[in-house]
Amino acid sequence: MEDINEIHNNIMGRLDKGPAMVLEIAESIEKDTLQAQTIVDYFVSRGEIRKTQRKFGSSPVYFLEKDHEKALEILMQTLNSQEKTLIAKVRESKVINLDSLSSAERYLSQNLTDFIKKVSAQDNQTGEKSDYIYEQSLSLDDVKNIINKKGSDTGNENKPKLQKRLENISKASPPVSMTDLLGRNGFKNPKNIEKNVFLCDYGKNDTKVIVQILKKKIINKKDFINAMGYGSAYKTITFIITDAQKIANGKSFGSMVNIISDVL
Repeated sequence: MEDINEIHNNIMGRLDKGPAMVLEIAESIEKDTLQAQTIVDYFVSRGEIRKTQRKFGSSPVYFLEKDHEKALEILMQTLNSQEKTLIAKVRESKVINLDSLSSAERYLSQNLTDFIKKVSAQDNQTGEKSDYIYEQSLSLDDVKNIINKKGSDTGNENKPKLQKRLENISKASPPVSMTDLLGRNGFKNPKNIEKNVFLCDYGKNDTKVIVQILKKKIINKKDFINAMGYGSAYKTITFIITDAQKIANGKSFGSMVNIISDVL
């Protein structure tokens, strides 16, 4: 019968050298990857080892508390440019009111929980409860102090919640050419949200939908992710109207992001 203490010592010895994936741990204890993951996850549950939520390849990154930043450096290799930009933004500001971000950034933040955390706090200026994201190394006391210190500056960053956003969207009409483009594709009463992004009525029941107009040669997966972000923020589906010559496979987004080809 194998000595669990010996296995434990081998795992801790490997991680003491730095973060590792399950295959590396499996090699150090001479087990297959499934057995190794079961064993190391047991020690994770006991709080002796930590692991990332995001995976590097097919494995989380396992690490000791002293190597948290090293583990994040490994994960940075899995991020796209937009995700890296958002993380840099949070690290610079330390604490950001979630409503001050764009729809796409709010969507991206949901998949960056190793780097940023979320907390709800009451705004001292308005008395309303707001959601904030913050750099993962900060304690909740640090976050509270930063929010209180920002005071009115933080309050000024607040944007209305979903219903208020819907009510207060700019009533300015989009350019005539865009109005015609939206109209001939069945979208009515367009209201500006961001540049070339509109909230429109659609279908017999005038369902509120997001329509994004993209004049690009290629629609890639990042464009789908951005579109999904708008849909997530406004709790509806998103349409992309484009004249792109090449469009990436968007099957993974189901019916939440729809492509319409038209002349722009």
